[in-house]
Amino acid sequence: KFSNAPCEVYFPRKGTMEWHPHSVSCDVCGTSSHGIKRKKQAPNPQVSKKLRIIAERARGIMHARSQKQVNSKNIMKKITS
Repeated sequence: KFSNAPCEVYFPRKGTMEWHPHSVSCDVCGTSSHGIKRKKQAPNPQVSKKLRIIAERARGIMHARSQKQVNSKNIMKKITS
């Protein structure tokens, strides 16, 4: 305990306490208002390279899918007209 005072001084039973960060520059208290749940780790160069490769592949696949959809829509327009 911090002192001989009852715990209700620090944690009231009725009502909720409002959150106030003790300092704006504090990493622990300041992040709660911004929605950041975890601190970012330093990027590992090998992992980031893998992620880049995977992202490029995914981007290519998505581009190919969108091209197929556009082509199929054009074919449907030609058939109906």
